[in-house]
Amino acid sequence: MNNLQMKNEIPDNDKGTVKLVFDVTFSDGTHIENGSVIITKADWLDMTGRQKLEKVANQVSADMLSTIK
Repeated sequence: MNNLQMKNEIPDNDKGTVKLVFDVTFSDGTHIENGSVIITKADWLDMTGRQKLEKVANQVSADMLSTIK
């Protein structure tokens, strides 16, 4: 991933979660726009900005690799 940008953090108080909305551009120019990862509100409150970005990067990487057969 060459460029990962956090776009928004949207709390859902009814579910106790926060949706982390992001854009990512890969080295080959492939782009994901308005992707999202949902975490618990407790995790969100404990995470720094860098930890949130790392969470998104790790989740995107894991999910993309799991689809390769």
